[in-house]
Amino acid sequence: MSSFRLLLLSLPLLACAGVAAAAPPADPLPACVDLGANHEAFRYANQALLVADGDAHYKLSFDSDGCNALQAASSVDIATDGQPNRLCPSGSRVTASAKSCAVSRVNRISADTYLAYQRRARAR
Repeated sequence: MSSFRLLLLSLPLLACAGVAAAAPPADPLPACVDLGANHEAFRYANQALLVADGDAHYKLSFDSDGCNALQAASSVDIATDGQPNRLCPSGSRVTASAKSCAVSRVNRISADTYLAYQRRARAR
């Protein structure tokens, strides 16, 4: 099975409290989406993966332990039920190196919120 490698922007590990307090509410993803070939992503500590796919932006959250696979990964795969680049309200996983994490929540976020996460990540 061939899967698209998702390039992660190199950003330092961060504390999540600052952006979470300032971010407007996010909308839960109502149905599965197939990510395009040019999507990009960055990790926000090991607690979230933020994805930009054209005009659509998503925040993937993990359980309270986070996703250790994101810590040193330069790329990750996103898949649902073995289907690469498919993001669903439930059942999605991210895989990096030999580690894999279940996505606990997928929210649609605005482009402004996505950029706010990026700015805060770069500032640290």
